[in-house]
Amino acid sequence: MSDATAGQPPYDREVVNDALSCVRAAIADKIGAYLDARASETGAYAGLYRLLRDYPFRQGKMLRPAMCIAAARALGAPGHAALTVASALELYHNAFLIHDDIEDGSESRRGAATLHRQVGVARAINAGDATNVMSVGLLLENLSVVGVAKALHLLHEIELMARQSAEGQAMELDWVNDNAAALTDADYFAMCTKKTCWYSFITPLRAGTIVGWPTGADAAIGPAIEAITRFGAAIGIAFQVQDDLLNLQGQAEAYGKEIDGDLYEGKRTLMLNHVLRASPHAAELLAILATPRERKTPAQIARLRDEMIRCGSIDHGWDVARRHAALAAELLAGLDFLAERTPLAADEAWACAVVDARFLRELVNYVIYRNL
Repeated sequence: MSDATAGQPPYDREVVNDALSCVRAAIADKIGAYLDARASETGAYAGLYRLLRDYPFRQGKMLRPAMCIAAARALGAPGHAALTVASALELYHNAFLIHDDIEDGSESRRGAATLHRQVGVARAINAGDATNVMSVGLLLENLSVVGVAKALHLLHEIELMARQSAEGQAMELDWVNDNAAALTDADYFAMCTKKTCWYSFITPLRAGTIVGWPTGADAAIGPAIEAITRFGAAIGIAFQVQDDLLNLQGQAEAYGKEIDGDLYEGKRTLMLNHVLRASPHAAELLAILATPRERKTPAQIARLRDEMIRCGSIDHGWDVARRHAALAAELLAGLDFLAERTPLAADEAWACAVVDARFLRELVNYVIYRNL
């Protein structure tokens, strides 16, 4: 990929690690307390809540809640004002992961067996559904945290995010089902924007902007929302292409998911689409992809990967990720409504000052030079 991966990565590890560590602890406390409260209600079935504590408490990156809180603080809001919606976004993320793992037949998630491998498909689906319900409950708490107008705005944002994500997932699943052979980079960008960018980047950033925007200035928020959406789309595509590259070339211990899982599933990543267009052996590759996951052999997977390398598909993926990260940096520089840094306020119930625009700046290179 890049020689930057061999030495010191071109982002401030201390800022990223401090921010994510702080957010991880705060989100865990918030979600844990919320689930405990629901489990302690009269008549509640405790067995369900034990399952709901699985994915959220595995060692996830916590990028989504960190971006949400960073955007809010960069606009002057206290970090605790965005904690509720950030926690709701993390629960939505975990609900999607449970369902995605079932749909994709994935074997591992965050270094452990996927939930459906542990408890069965039916119980995992129900846990995913219940996780979605819990996130709605957290969003309703926002009525007392940020007020009625902003709480309703956030609910509309989550509905939009969920709809876009479902459309993107449908596109990807249809491509696998149809064994699609002639997809372009533009097709991939359209799917990726819907499936990844909206729920992983755009919505967290938009939600943080809504929380942090000055009360009474709602009419002026439109251009800011549009601008931060463009930033989220660019950085989201860079992130997803890098994630797909890590699935091909990463280390399982760091990556936390199944290496080559995308090839076993036949996911139409940017690199797979490229090799199907570029290779003179596309018919052979399509025949491998048409083979059910459980019948694909390691030799067939190696054949797909080797042809990607031979056709320059891996290099193409890295180039696309780098270009989108550069675009994200340019767009972020134009977000002049975000303060350069936001010191902790005296009454702020938040522990880490760098969860502000500083984190967002370091995030641009982090998404393409990370190894997990």
